[in-house]
Amino acid sequence: MPTLKPIPIDTKNKTFWQKVWILLTCVRNWELVDDWVFIMPCGTLIVIPRGFVMDGASTPRFMWGLLDPVGILLIQGIIHDYGYRYNYLWAVDGKGCRYKYHEGQGREFWDKIFLEVGLHVNEMQITGYLSWLMLRLFGGKAWEENRIRNAPELLPQ
Repeated sequence: MPTLKPIPIDTKNKTFWQKVWILLTCVRNWELVDDWVFIMPCGTLIVIPRGFVMDGASTPRFMWGLLDPVGILLIQGIIHDYGYRYNYLWAVDGKGCRYKYHEGQGREFWDKIFLEVGLHVNEMQITGYLSWLMLRLFGGKAWEENRIRNAPELLPQ
């Protein structure tokens, strides 16, 4: 399992109503403390670099009881968030050399990866397809924001 550090949500020096708004709308971000290695369903070894900050699966609050963003959706959420941010994953070949796995494949590909990893890890068809459907319907904004963000590249150790 990945080792995650919670990023504090800034509520200091805010008014009561600002704090209520933060409570209702903000989602905690998490930072990977160490490089995290995962074997994809196809057998490819991927590495998400330490320092990567993500929010887990961006599910609406009213669905957290069923689709917890840092519960059942955590593993696929980390992989998907990295794919959305950089449009590739780091992978390691049989000789220990890293390379960019599926670079430039686009939103639909990363959404498919989200589904495949979720079904592989959790073996739960209902939550797998429900979370994937939510992603397909509402993930476009996050994809576009990540294209604009142009985040600096992180390298695995």
